Amino acid sequence: MKTILSALIVLGLSLAAAPAFAADNRNVSVINETGYAIKFLGFNSPDDGLDEWENELDKTLKNQDTAYVEFDEDEDDGCVWNIKVDWANYDESVLWKNVNLCKFNVLRLRYDSGTKTTSFIAE
Repeated sequence: MKTILSALIVLGLSLAAAPAFAADNRNVSVINETGYAIKFLGFNSPDDGLDEWENELDKTLKNQDTAYVEFDEDEDDGCVWNIKVDWANYDESVLWKNVNLCKFNVLRLRYDSGTKTTSFIAE
């Protein structure tokens, strides 16, 4: 009887702790489908303004490469974030404001050379 009770307690504790090990619903895979290399990929909270950024890339994100961005549950709050991209060979940036990262887990970056517009497709 003690063994069964102990097993039930351990099972209950493991189930209670399970959500702590689940992936943060803001984590996102960013796929570069622009045709150009990206040297900077940053996310910041709208409350942080547009001057505070941290590069999420360890190296240049080449065309067709993917970067997985993980958020820290303890430090990062909310679903809505600003996203900034800097090109590797150009002095231009792209900025998207107030993107709800809780609604998707893949972000495909695209560039239309005809309109010179960078966009993303959320999946």
